[in-house]
Amino acid sequence: MGADILRLLSESQDYKVVIEQFLQAFNPVLEAYLAQKARKAQTAFPPLAQQALQEFLQAYTMREEAKRIRPLLFCCGYLCLGGKDTEAVLQASISIELLQTALLIHDDIIDRSEERRKAKTMHLLWEDYYERMRANSSVHLTRNERDKKSHFGVSMGILLGDIASGLAYEALGGSDFSMERKLAAIQTFSEVIHRVAFGEMLDVELGMKELSKVTEEEILRVYELKTAGYTTEGPLHVGAVLTGATRNELKLLSEYAIPLGIAFQIQDDLLGMFGSYEDSGKDEGSDLIEGKRTVLLLNAWQNSRGSARDLLNRVLSEPKMACQHLQSVREIIVATGALKHSLQLIEHYLHRVHQSLIGIERELGPKASSALEKVATYIEQRQDYRRAIESYAEIAK
Repeated sequence: MGADILRLLSESQDYKVVIEQFLQAFNPVLEAYLAQKARKAQTAFPPLAQQALQEFLQAYTMREEAKRIRPLLFCCGYLCLGGKDTEAVLQASISIELLQTALLIHDDIIDRSEERRKAKTMHLLWEDYYERMRANSSVHLTRNERDKKSHFGVSMGILLGDIASGLAYEALGGSDFSMERKLAAIQTFSEVIHRVAFGEMLDVELGMKELSKVTEEEILRVYELKTAGYTTEGPLHVGAVLTGATRNELKLLSEYAIPLGIAFQIQDDLLGMFGSYEDSGKDEGSDLIEGKRTVLLLNAWQNSRGSARDLLNRVLSEPKMACQHLQSVREIIVATGALKHSLQLIEHYLHRVHQSLIGIERELGPKASSALEKVATYIEQRQDYRRAIESYAEIAK
């Protein structure tokens, strides 16, 4: 099925068919790569290395909830600039998915998240490992011992995230392209990581600020650097660079990718606030629990008054109260017009995406615009966030 991926992307196939076929082609390639690295670790490193790669990293990366948008866009970037080697680009696109794994592991540590894709986050999985190792010990879990368990989980999570990053570079550097193209792609890949890390730093800093001192422009800048950086723009650029893309061609792809990434993040904001566990794979109201500064919450706060403003202030200053007041916060978001505002922003950015396809078709050809339109439609028609807001959207109109 892998040999058909580039053809499927460029032909007039329904986007759902393309996504399904891509997952069938990509997932076995990714799983085989991780399994091969685990086998190699068995002979080169202590037993813990194979266990870390197989039972933790591989199991985490292969969770069924993964959408694989990033490797899909990686392949699209390659196709848009005339790439034809499906096998080579699928192997190279492993790099962007492993970067995703690394960033998620580290992001969950930063956010102190407990669940990802309907299962425990990586640092909590390592806490479970700690408990198993200590099961036969006579030492009881005192407060000091609980601190040790937490530190162990965070430490192992950071290290495994670093290992995932290293494997991502190895996948890209070992791909079947010329050395010149690979070096250019690795340079672009590094720039993606820098942008995302700076976006994460800005996100963390905004979390320290009172909402009165946060602007929508700052939050959207985080979305551009962080979400668009490694979800849409980065993958497209790295794939395109493997064909020798020029600066102007990359700029053209950015005009599509940046608004698509921002729209995707605002969808995720709605999912994080209104979504069920089944849809988001996390606790309900996860963004509220984590005290995230989102466009959605900022707009609700700015347009709230009296007791509604007081409640938002309390919940945001004491995220542990989030679960208790989640439904009230949702009602405030609808009543203040914040949900409507976010839906309008999604529509605005998706309009920019579709406008960009005109220039892409003119400059890069119909195959490029056809492939990118499929991905845009996939994101636009996401069912998880649509289900999340279904009962609230009618009220918000």
